[in-house]
Amino acid sequence: MDKLEELQPQWTQQPDLARNEVALKQKCALLGLMELTFNRASSSRSISFKEVAAAVKLPVEEVELLVMKAISLNLVRGSIDECEKVVNLTWVQPRVLDLKQIAEMNKRIKQWGAAVEKTVKEVEEKIPELLCN
Repeated sequence: MDKLEELQPQWTQQPDLARNEVALKQKCALLGLMELTFNRASSSRSISFKEVAAAVKLPVEEVELLVMKAISLNLVRGSIDECEKVVNLTWVQPRVLDLKQIAEMNKRIKQWGAAVEKTVKEVEEKIPELLCN
């Protein structure tokens, strides 16, 4: 959103873009929500309305509508907790990744693999105890 605002003097010179400013900003907000979701570990995708609003430069009151739109377009999957003002996102639509994002995904996969390995060892250690009971 910062880049969109930074380039506003240029894109407002284009009549089609200037005429569709609201749609353009909404698409950028949807992309921002996808990016915010992607950049979080799958175990910590419970995001407050305030965090979403700050990331996509929208008022907090518009976050729920943005998330509903993203869910309806199948850009993300999850749920909205209006009482707690939190969105719980479980999936984000895959898109083209840059090298930094690929490196981050590689790091997360390694962390997940280490967590699985640790769990397997814990279960293996408990097997004799479980079999005796």
